[in-house]
Amino acid sequence: MRIFYDTEAFRWSKYSGIPRYFSELICEFQTDSNIKIVLPQVYCRNADYQRLMEPLSTRFSWKLRNKIIDTSQSVFGVNPARILSQSEKQNLSYLINDDKYDIFHPTHFSSYYSGKLDRLHKPVVVTAYDLTREKYPEYFSLSINICNDTKYFFQNADRIICISEYTKHDVLSYYDVDPDILDVVYLGPPLLQDRGTMIPDNQVNLSYPQYILFVGMRSGHKNFYHFVEALRPILLDTEYVLVCAGSPFTSDEMTFFKSLSLEKKVVQLSPNNEELLSLYRCAILFVFPSLNEGFGFPVLEAFSCGCPVVCSSTSCFPEIGGDAAVYFDPKDLTSIREAVYRVLTDDNLREKMRDLGYRQLKKFSWKKCAEETKMVYEFVLQ
Repeated sequence: MRIFYDTEAFRWSKYSGIPRYFSELICEFQTDSNIKIVLPQVYCRNADYQRLMEPLSTRFSWKLRNKIIDTSQSVFGVNPARILSQSEKQNLSYLINDDKYDIFHPTHFSSYYSGKLDRLHKPVVVTAYDLTREKYPEYFSLSINICNDTKYFFQNADRIICISEYTKHDVLSYYDVDPDILDVVYLGPPLLQDRGTMIPDNQVNLSYPQYILFVGMRSGHKNFYHFVEALRPILLDTEYVLVCAGSPFTSDEMTFFKSLSLEKKVVQLSPNNEELLSLYRCAILFVFPSLNEGFGFPVLEAFSCGCPVVCSSTSCFPEIGGDAAVYFDPKDLTSIREAVYRVLTDDNLREKMRDLGYRQLKKFSWKKCAEETKMVYEFVLQ
């Protein structure tokens, strides 16, 4: 069977959870002689996409392409990738309406496809990640439009893959969907390093040996401001600092830290995949205070690196973290502070959490994810 994936999710950023999900699926399917992958060639900066397409890029390496794009942007003020984007989408539209695949599995609920799926003569399988926009629309300026796109995709899908039981519950709560077309397929553990590559523990040299780790976006439902406020007494009274792996701090965030006298206790880093792996390994613990997630890749990232996890008790976290994590109420300052302090001050507990984290990690694999996804595809074709 021939599975057609679009490239929309790969255009978001260099590193992101959804592109990693599809890239790992495709890598697993490449060893299956019964599955042929149809994936358009486009230009994008996503590391997973460039890794997938590297064997097909014999004449021009991705490093050379990136350099050409950067040079054109800086010298001529023109980004060829933006110019090519429209023609690439036109080609994508042609491929979608072509007859050279058996199943269409879009990577993103893009409005670009609105009005097209219901005219296809091929089965459509979509993946539901999380319904954060539906639950917390106040954090998303375009939440209404995006929810309309989501509704359209759900209405025109032959099967819907949910990445957790929690996501399945939310899909049924917010949309009029036949429960019989929903399948729960867990993702695998994120592979921060390239396949088969071991990264040394001392990849990142930090001047502060004791730190609490926060990873990812910090806006809206990620609950970052509330989390920092909860940690304030701990950061001021101990040698620990808070390391935030992600985008540079905004001026509003810097003002917020200063108002709490934490400007020297909160540090920002923009690590690559290998450096992030080292940050997890060396952190005393990792905290995930988000209000809502569909799966929570960083939880498994931390488990894979032997890093104790303290996270929210809401959404998918208990389902993914099991008994390996310590949980708190993300809306309660005292609950956050007490949970973090408990793990910080108990060496035996942290060691136990590391062991439990490795065990919990074994419940998730990309091979199993691919096998169960293949079963969904086969069911659709029947």
